[in-house]
Amino acid sequence: MKDDKLGETTKALVDDGDVNSISPSLFTEVFDAFEEAVVITDASRRIVYVNSATERLFGYSKNELYGEETKILYADENDFSEQGRRRFNTSSKIAAENYRVAYRRSDGEQFFGLTTGAVMRAKDGKVAGFIGIVRPARSTDQSLDTLQKIHNITSDVALSHSNKIELLLRVGLDHFGLEKAIVSRIVGSQYTIDYCVDLKGELEPLTTFDLSGTYCVHTLSAGKSVGFHFVAKSKIQNHPCYANFKLESYIGAPIRLSGQLYGTINFSSPSPVEPFCKDDHILITLLSDTVSYLLYKKQSEEEMKRLASVDGLTGLPNRRATMERLNELVDQSSRFGNSLSVLSIDIDHFKSINDKWGHAAGDLALTEFARLASEVKRKTDFCGRMGGEEFVFFLPGANLEASQKLGNNLRKRLAIAPIDFGSGASTTLSISVGVAMLENGESPESLLARADEAMYKAKQEGRDRVYLASHTIN
Repeated sequence: MKDDKLGETTKALVDDGDVNSISPSLFTEVFDAFEEAVVITDASRRIVYVNSATERLFGYSKNELYGEETKILYADENDFSEQGRRRFNTSSKIAAENYRVAYRRSDGEQFFGLTTGAVMRAKDGKVAGFIGIVRPARSTDQSLDTLQKIHNITSDVALSHSNKIELLLRVGLDHFGLEKAIVSRIVGSQYTIDYCVDLKGELEPLTTFDLSGTYCVHTLSAGKSVGFHFVAKSKIQNHPCYANFKLESYIGAPIRLSGQLYGTINFSSPSPVEPFCKDDHILITLLSDTVSYLLYKKQSEEEMKRLASVDGLTGLPNRRATMERLNELVDQSSRFGNSLSVLSIDIDHFKSINDKWGHAAGDLALTEFARLASEVKRKTDFCGRMGGEEFVFFLPGANLEASQKLGNNLRKRLAIAPIDFGSGASTTLSISVGVAMLENGESPESLLARADEAMYKAKQEGRDRVYLASHTIN
């Protein structure tokens, strides 16, 4: 209920100057559905009504509170006196306003509450009683501690962006007191878990759900942070997510990346919690913005790394990326005993193409070769450009016979694919191919050198052929 409407509503409830004259059923009809705790007192600050949320928040039954001074709810008697002096007195002129104060539950536990307090007046303007609406608030110390943790994580240069996101999810779990934390990726109606921390180990990254079956559909509909602290008592109690997973509490916010919806960050639990306060919504919005920045940095760095590993002309992996992949494949083959073959390829008479038709024609020849080579290779094969007109294939699991066959298939494919340079000029390509298969204990450098040597043998024997490498010398 908005503060400026609170005074009007409470005034309408009082007609003869005494809140005790109002039927408790009327108070119940008006206030019992509130998620916040509602406390109504007479002019002497003795409690005449509390709603069900007050019982849950403070741990007292209605009968234990009725007739008691509100002092019973305060953590510090001085705060009770100060609030009485400031606003809860028959001379008060203060309009409804928000303030923070420390309260105590029936078991002695203290908590901070964001409170909206107002005077209830009769038609003649006399004070008939007082009303307070209480929402639990995180303590200042807890909020500051959470902010410090977020700062420490995001400023740690030793952590990867993915590590930072996971740690931020753990900070959120600790702050909100929930069990499951998710960063989701949403495309159309598909909801995919990108990152998650689940204290019970039930969720895994890459798990997908239909968006309509998640509470996040409400977050996206609102376009801002949304929280439900007790779903069974809320307006979404019939949501399929509650029916399927019995998640009682949820708070989430949209994540936007470069102005477009990316997904959500959300926290949930099968247990109800105290109502989420304004500070909680501010915090999850901060977490959303922070995760958005980390995702942007991660994508930017991955794109830079990709561009640094790609040959700008052909789009194939460049020499550095190609050698890194060869090292990885040799290591895997050596550890698991799998075969690995290498094809070293050189385009025949490439210099004559540049000399006859120019460098633009040479560039077109290289790009056409790369396109055809990518079509011929298997999904598990790797094709990279070493420089100039030199290329390599890495064939995991292939023996010499299979590798020789692929080399010849590529030769034949090139022979029937003329390259049109324009103005009636065209040519086909031929290649010299050397093939070597990894031997026991052989290094990546030795394997590649043997394939290169075989390629030069193919050139010496007339080009446009595939030549098998000799064995290593033990």
